[in-house]
Amino acid sequence: RFKLENNKNFSRIKERNKLKLSKNDFIITFVGRIAEEKNIPFLLKNMKTIIQECPNAKLLVIGDGPDLDKYKKYSEKNKILDKTLFIGKVPWEDIPKYYLMSDVFVTASKSETQGLTVIEAMAASLPVVCINDESFNTTVIDNLNGLIFENDKQYIESITRLYNDTELL
Repeated sequence: RFKLENNKNFSRIKERNKLKLSKNDFIITFVGRIAEEKNIPFLLKNMKTIIQECPNAKLLVIGDGPDLDKYKKYSEKNKILDKTLFIGKVPWEDIPKYYLMSDVFVTASKSETQGLTVIEAMAASLPVVCINDESFNTTVIDNLNGLIFENDKQYIESITRLYNDTELL
């Protein structure tokens, strides 16, 4: 068990180092198509407040899509680009590395049919913070294997709670 845990931590640190992330960074990860229907503006809009509450927080946005440049410009304009990493398209077989280096998986999408990224994140033992949507309600049980939010305030509270409570995390 000790050996396995050390390997997991080593891999986590190694992957974070590739992106110039420190071991103290609190990594909030979104994986999906970078398009309006995924509600990424919700995540970006709330990042400014999250950074104030959680100074070591960083948002990883993994994926590609028609709105990638628009969201990068939004992040730059709102002075969160240094805390928001747009990774772009990642080969499917490399996605587990990003889950491994993350602390939390988030989604605000209301257009999912199955919520596969939520299931992937859970399979990687990540806590999930997701919007209250029927596609997630059969998988994520609030306060058991994830946190469900309805609005900006609840989302920020969920992230802050996980950031400050390592036992809960």
